[in-house]
Amino acid sequence: MDRTGFMTGIFIACIGIGLLISPCLAGERYLSGGPDLFVSLGSTSELVPGATTELPVTIGNKGTVTMEFHNYLSIDPMYPPTTARSAIIGLLPGDSPVLVRSNPQIIGDVKAGQLVPATFTVDVPESAPAGNYTMFARINYSYVPRVEQQGTADMEYYFKEDDTVLPVPVKIRRMVVLTVEKVESSDLYAGKEGVITFTIRNTGQDTGTGTSLFLVPAGASPIVPFSNSVYIGDFPPGSTIQPGFKVAVSGEAAPVISYPVSLYAVYKDFRGAAATSPPVTAGVSFQDKIVFEQVNTSSVVSPGSKLPVKVTYRNAGNAKVYNAKARISVINPFSSDDDTAYLGDLSPGESATAVFSVKTDGSAMVKSYSADSEVQYTDERGTVYTSDNIPVPIDVQADPAPGIAGVVLVILIIAGGALLWYRRKKTTGSQGKAP
Repeated sequence: MDRTGFMTGIFIACIGIGLLISPCLAGERYLSGGPDLFVSLGSTSELVPGATTELPVTIGNKGTVTMEFHNYLSIDPMYPPTTARSAIIGLLPGDSPVLVRSNPQIIGDVKAGQLVPATFTVDVPESAPAGNYTMFARINYSYVPRVEQQGTADMEYYFKEDDTVLPVPVKIRRMVVLTVEKVESSDLYAGKEGVITFTIRNTGQDTGTGTSLFLVPAGASPIVPFSNSVYIGDFPPGSTIQPGFKVAVSGEAAPVISYPVSLYAVYKDFRGAAATSPPVTAGVSFQDKIVFEQVNTSSVVSPGSKLPVKVTYRNAGNAKVYNAKARISVINPFSSDDDTAYLGDLSPGESATAVFSVKTDGSAMVKSYSADSEVQYTDERGTVYTSDNIPVPIDVQADPAPGIAGVVLVILIIAGGALLWYRRKKTTGSQGKAP
């Protein structure tokens, strides 16, 4: 065998030996510190008292491989040791008064250099003191601190469970916070207008400068304000105001129900910036609308007559009315030159009688008619109201005794003629006896 053939044999033998021993070599092995997670707030860390807020949280991973061994047969592992696998994040209140409404969330794998968002719903009580607080994010995950390659294709992963608690700094803002202590609506009736007076305290920690208070219906409320804003000026913490809002109430509203309205303040805060307080809801109740009833009437007329029609009205409501006036509206075959009558002040349950002058046309048919009437009155604040229509029945009947009237007239004529004849006869007799 020459030199060339000898060297070729040695080369082939080395290749064969390499192929025989390669499955026993470890292809790759990592040793590292694992994931390095951090948390930051996405848009804002400032929370508003009395409000429900969606708090955006961003989870990041800045993990790096601290040590790595490999050879020329190494393959890339499926799970690098810096990846936080199947991560679950939960938000804890820490030393803050914040209430966390959201459950822990699964955010999946967080690879090195990756940012993953999560959002938590939080409530901040109205009474929460302003200031800086620290909430915490607890993250549970698993990672692979060690990977070993067996042969040319097989990988063996060593998983480890871990968790970390990271600080989340938040700030509760100084604000004007409205607390409704009392609602007065004693002169408010269904289908009418009235004034709602609120007693409101600033339970926040900021002074509202140039404050305006706004009233808006909540949902499908039947209460509609005529003007929904009132200027109250400076509104320091702990101070109380009593603004009044004139409103109208739908006639279809049920007086047994308390309907919601919302109030909020617009002002300049301690930094001089425009601010709006969290809305606060209050319930407003009112009384049933005042109703007048026609309890009796003396309204029997005859064709061609002009007779008084008397109507007694009763205050069937729950409040006293002032300066009540009744008015009747008549149509053919009636007319009136005195269609208004004064009733005066009427407490609940009291009655008063109105007298109207009604003329009946001579061609009126004998039957029952109905005229319209209404009562106009004021409440204790001087607001003028008009009642619903109150029907007034009027019966047209024929003259009950026209024959008797004719007989009486004939008798009167005969008696007058007899008297005249007697006086003339007496006068003639006296002249005949003269000397």
